[in-house]
Amino acid sequence: MAGYDQKIKVKSYFEVEARKFFSFLQKIGRRYSRPVKIKYRYLGRGFFYVFIDGGSGGIDALFQELILNRGLYYYACTLGNKDQIISSVIVPIFRQLIDERFENSQSRFLRKHILGKYSQREFIPGEFHNSFSHEYEILFRKWDIGIIDDWNFIKDLDSFLTNFMLKEIGHHSGQESPAFGVLTHNAYNAGLGIGKDIKKYFNVIHKARTDGLHRLKNDLTHEEISNIATQLYIYFQYFEEFKDSQEEKTDKLHGRRYKRIKYGGEKWFDENGKPYCDDNGKPFDWKEISKIPCHDCSAIQGQYHCSGCDVEQCPRCKGQRLGCGCKLSKDFD
Repeated sequence: MAGYDQKIKVKSYFEVEARKFFSFLQKIGRRYSRPVKIKYRYLGRGFFYVFIDGGSGGIDALFQELILNRGLYYYACTLGNKDQIISSVIVPIFRQLIDERFENSQSRFLRKHILGKYSQREFIPGEFHNSFSHEYEILFRKWDIGIIDDWNFIKDLDSFLTNFMLKEIGHHSGQESPAFGVLTHNAYNAGLGIGKDIKKYFNVIHKARTDGLHRLKNDLTHEEISNIATQLYIYFQYFEEFKDSQEEKTDKLHGRRYKRIKYGGEKWFDENGKPYCDDNGKPFDWKEISKIPCHDCSAIQGQYHCSGCDVEQCPRCKGQRLGCGCKLSKDFD
């Protein structure tokens, strides 16, 4: 989502202070590195019509940076009746803006952010609900808006990826951690939706950190880091979808509930009802095939495919789930 508009309500008594806060947001948006246009019109009785335009990266980054760089806190410090304006103007306006914008707005913590009671690392609005995905999203944003530089991003990212993989593969605290290459191999085979390209990026980041610590030199260019950072953002977005797919155990098709078929449980037959065979005439054994992660969604044997995977079999017609017509519009209700 790029530009959007919404109606925002504050107590009518604070109309003047609300206008001042909108003017502050306008000024910040115009000066932003990826300019964001904010227009507003007072409708009466405390209602404002607000229109915000700009690239999604610019709008999201602006709102996140106002918390990460404590912009709202510093604005509040310029006010005479600070506590009252925070409660009656800044919090309700900004809460409505980020609730509309972000899936995981964390807006219930906004007042404590403005008052400086939470650190810049905690409860930042974002798109992801999964704790690891959201943590990477905030790390990415801090690098994206220049709070941390390339080298510190690499260091923080390497530590984050290590912790992510250890936790997700069930490594116990106190046990010796495996070498990083072994760790990525184990994570690849652990059903985290990690494809070979993502596994490679994990290793590239670790090598860059290791080389940087030993040789005091970062061999990755800013453009290379930017590409890796973006690809990992897409991965953690996918990781959230992948985790959600594991909770979807049934599918509603033609008004009935069917159990989804897990990877390795497929039984494919041709139009004559005979199993598909390899070049030697031997029927494909999906329990054997599924010993390596799914080529499309990286699920492992016994996991559900991620939604939209071209390998998933429809439990109703037994054809390719992605291309069949079993799911009707009424099934989405």
